[in-house]
Amino acid sequence: MSDCGAVHIIETNYNYSQNVAQAGLRGGCDIDCGTAYAASVPAALKDGSIVDGRNRYLACEKLGIEPVTKCIENGKAFSDQELIDLARSYNKKRRQLSKMQSACIAALEWKILHPEENRGGDRTRKNKSAKMHFCDFAATNHGVGERYAKQALAVANWDMDRLQIAKENPRGLADAYEDYQAALSEKKLKARREKILQEHEDIFDRYQSGQLSLEEAVTLANDRNKERDEKEQARKGQAERVVRSINDFIAIEGTPTALKDALEMGLMTDKQLIEYKERAAKVLAAI
Repeated sequence: MSDCGAVHIIETNYNYSQNVAQAGLRGGCDIDCGTAYAASVPAALKDGSIVDGRNRYLACEKLGIEPVTKCIENGKAFSDQELIDLARSYNKKRRQLSKMQSACIAALEWKILHPEENRGGDRTRKNKSAKMHFCDFAATNHGVGERYAKQALAVANWDMDRLQIAKENPRGLADAYEDYQAALSEKKLKARREKILQEHEDIFDRYQSGQLSLEEAVTLANDRNKERDEKEQARKGQAERVVRSINDFIAIEGTPTALKDALEMGLMTDKQLIEYKERAAKVLAAI
């Protein structure tokens, strides 16, 4: 960014160049605190859409300055690749972009050229020489490493508007990727919670109809699951005790004198033994 009026003063007072605005842009001065850029550097338009000069165009709008525009070969059918090449030719020599910003631009270009591919390339192609992976694309065209390339593509697949915002800040991709990871975690958490709700159709229906919030529905489902689990645990405990009792009962056969010893030791009476035998017979008959 220039000091206020600096670009205009260099042109008018020092006669540095007849088109110092374009020289300033090529040198990396993206924003002019003045009117030099708005007056002499056109924003390139195609069918009303900005191909290059978006920041200059928006700055002019906010300041109430009529932007200078140039319609590129009106009527010619440009391919997406030709428009990207054109934008690169305007910007590559003058912009002092961080690697994160370059990664964002690479992802934006990739989504224009390959809107159907959201994983960075078609891995099903048998002809490897024809396959272009996004990381290769970003490295070849923008000098971006794999880490930033993957982060930019992830953000692009998640929210293109967020990627556009990230592109304007030298470290914007870091914040955007952090937001993407938070949104992804929230999405996974929501999916896990909804899976819990699907076990209870009545609660799930109330959640979908808006009668319950997700948090309320999950709390209700968890309480119901806890009650169910406690009942199941009690049921399992009873079953285990029955198995142990049956095993102990069968073990009597191996100790034929044990009951006689119990009577002699006063551990049970004859009447109790008769009652136990009757009850045991009924239990065995019911099994």
